[in-house]
Amino acid sequence: MSVLSLLQPHQRERLTPAQRDDVTREQIAVTFGVLPWAAAVHLVVTLGLTLYVIPPDSGPLPRLWPFLSGVIGLVGMCVGLAIHFNLIAPTYRMSYAFLIVEFAVVGILYSSLALVLYPILDDSGDLILIAVTTSITGAGAVATAMLRMVGVTWILSNMVILGVAFWLQPGPEFERILIGMIAYGAALIGGTIVVSGNLESRYRAELSAASERSVVQMLLEDFEGNAGDFVWETDQKGKFNRIPTRLAVEAGLDSTELQGTAWQDLFMELGTLRIPGGIDALMELQKARHTKTAFVDVLVPVRVHGEIRWWQISGRPRPGRTPDEFVWRGVGSDVTEVKLQSDEIVRMGRVDALTGMPNRHSFWTELERLLRDPYTIESGLALAMLDLDNFKSVNDTLGHTVGDAVLREVADRLSEAGGMSQLFARLGGDEFAILFTDVGDSSQVRTLLGRYIETLHEPITVAGTRLEIGCSIGYYLPAELPSSADEMMGAADLALFAAKESGRGAVREYRDSMKSVADRRARLLEDLGNTVAEKDLELELLPRIDVLSREIVAVEVRVVWHNARLGAVTSAEFMSVADDTGLAYSLGTTVFELACEAASRLPDHLRVAVAVSTRQLESDSFVDSIGDSLRRSDAGAHQLELQLNESSAITDESKSALHAIADMGIALTVDEFGAGFSSLASLSGLPFTRVRIERSISGAAPGGRPILEAVVDLVDALGMEVVVSGVDGEEDLKSVAAAGVRTVQGYIAGGVMSVDAVAAAVAGRRG
Repeated sequence: MSVLSLLQPHQRERLTPAQRDDVTREQIAVTFGVLPWAAAVHLVVTLGLTLYVIPPDSGPLPRLWPFLSGVIGLVGMCVGLAIHFNLIAPTYRMSYAFLIVEFAVVGILYSSLALVLYPILDDSGDLILIAVTTSITGAGAVATAMLRMVGVTWILSNMVILGVAFWLQPGPEFERILIGMIAYGAALIGGTIVVSGNLESRYRAELSAASERSVVQMLLEDFEGNAGDFVWETDQKGKFNRIPTRLAVEAGLDSTELQGTAWQDLFMELGTLRIPGGIDALMELQKARHTKTAFVDVLVPVRVHGEIRWWQISGRPRPGRTPDEFVWRGVGSDVTEVKLQSDEIVRMGRVDALTGMPNRHSFWTELERLLRDPYTIESGLALAMLDLDNFKSVNDTLGHTVGDAVLREVADRLSEAGGMSQLFARLGGDEFAILFTDVGDSSQVRTLLGRYIETLHEPITVAGTRLEIGCSIGYYLPAELPSSADEMMGAADLALFAAKESGRGAVREYRDSMKSVADRRARLLEDLGNTVAEKDLELELLPRIDVLSREIVAVEVRVVWHNARLGAVTSAEFMSVADDTGLAYSLGTTVFELACEAASRLPDHLRVAVAVSTRQLESDSFVDSIGDSLRRSDAGAHQLELQLNESSAITDESKSALHAIADMGIALTVDEFGAGFSSLASLSGLPFTRVRIERSISGAAPGGRPILEAVVDLVDALGMEVVVSGVDGEEDLKSVAAAGVRTVQGYIAGGVMSVDAVAAAVAGRRG
């Protein structure tokens, strides 16, 4: 221990202010207990000095000095006795101040006697006076060591005055005495600091021990007061040495009924063997008893008053009264609520909270189990993935509350249409999985899946809104079971992708060729991540013509990406991948800039139509990027037309963006009308100027003319124009013209053309 550490308070910072006050009060109380005895000794010594050391002829001053010192000492003795016997009760701060003043005054008066007596005493008297003063100083240091400040005050008040007295005396012997006195005083101060520090440490230890005892007592009282806990003890055969009252309460029995019983008897009485998990718990307890090993937190189910409860029991063997005997001691508690909560957490980890179906993890686990089951190998297994066709649009436009209601209805319909040999799961979002056991061939699976297609084709009504949802399904019926659930789910997922690419309501079985499509998509995804440069994109234009004049009035932009590994990739293919990767916005911006460049090279009256994805429309910076692209080109806003797929979700933010674009002077077209499920009425509040009709409901399709005429009338009433795609020959052209259509697109309008070719064709017609 260093000297510096001795001079510092001993970890007082670890005490709270209240604890420090308690320590100080205890030190003051002990000091006041010593004070009367110290004062009595002081009076005796003072009396002895007065009678035997001070010369009778020394005058009044030498005798007055010890008298005053004695009076102060007597006051200290009286105060100490009064406090000790609780006659007075000053605050501990007042008591502390009194002790400092008391010992300072006594020390100054006592040691000042040396200044008066040394000049008039002979050598023997000086020796006696030195011995008495140094002894009294040391004794006082011991008496005040409990309080560091009081002790140091006492020592300094004595040493300073005595040092001055010795320094004033002539002769070398007093110089040596002065040096010794300084060393003696320093030793007393150091000793006082060390002793007071050790005493404080002892009090701190006592406080800590008292605090710990209080905590232990509180915990024991809390344990005993907890209705779900009990302490038990049995002999080595398992019979209760004493019946815990709380155990009897938890068991719903009277204590007398448990006399002479063992744990096994109690559990038999409470029906543990007839409750799932009970046999395993009893076997674990029996094993611990036979091996004489401790057991911890064994969950035992019991039935009390007809209700299943769960007890958590721990115990260990302890030595008995003889070396051959031992007892079992332990604790138990009713943890039913905790067990039920834990079971619910486990259940929630396996079940989709929204639909109540198994979730992806539990479905995957069950599939893995079935793939290892020998019976499955014999009976056959098929896996189908189901994806809702129009869910994203519903969820985005009508809100998540409606979307959740749709998902619950879909889950209910699937469960009602399913059979005993089918397991359903919600994998996430609007994707579901169906696992078939005991299946024969692909036709049987298709028949079952057709049932789900039909049940989900029926409209769903939520909050008074009639919704057309539908679904696409991909399935995998392996000739030989795959080695893992991941492999089987991957194959079914590829089949689902193929079904979605085929159109709504499609069902596709997995084929090996789908793997190559997936590989191509993966390579596209990888190359898209490395960014597509403008030089790799080639612009193609599909002309639209006026029905009457046959002149080109607009062109639709198509982009081909010349990929180094995959060759020519159409915009429909790579933009589909881009939509899934978050690159749709940047690629769409690049395509729009190419369209602006093309418009600047074409006649001013021609419109250049470019498709816009939902991801672009949802971007906060989309409108700004449109304006920036226009400013960087020589094209006018009236030359541009943006095509938005009719099945895309139109949110409030999207509506604001569409109005801002229309305000720029850019035309807006609803693309592929008829492919989605919205109505013309829903478009009336949006700034669209044209509707492009999908071929499936146009007059170019057999039986489509009445529908087309109705659509043209409605669109015209809304102040918009109809553009019909897929018009290939003269007969088609005449049919749509008779329905009132003025603009068409298809083979009749010409094939894919370059910018220069379109410019030349327009110039040739006008020339």
